[in-house]
Amino acid sequence: MSERVYAIILDKTRRVLSGGHSTIVDAVFANLQERVAIADVAKFANVPLQGLFLRANLATRLARVGARGRDASDSDETVARAQERYDLGALDWTPIDASGTPEETLARTRAALAV
Repeated sequence: MSERVYAIILDKTRRVLSGGHSTIVDAVFANLQERVAIADVAKFANVPLQGLFLRANLATRLARVGARGRDASDSDETVARAQERYDLGALDWTPIDASGTPEETLARTRAALAV
């Protein structure tokens, strides 16, 4: 299922970029091949990729998924705990501390993009 979701994300990103628009692609991208694939899409479209990798500690992630209502994410406590074992491989995206408030994370993201 994950492969199909990423294939759809890549296809939609290709179409948006081919129309001359910028896009934000929001997914986990924990797998190196997923990050390479989205970088290839950007390269093919001749646009820069600014990869940001949001991080928060396990306690923060557990609190957030526990407080969620209905939303698009399928993440729950099991997923949050499994993420602790992910082998991210080479991660050349900019890490963003996402453990604070949404406003703090936005400020950190803006600062990273302004570089």
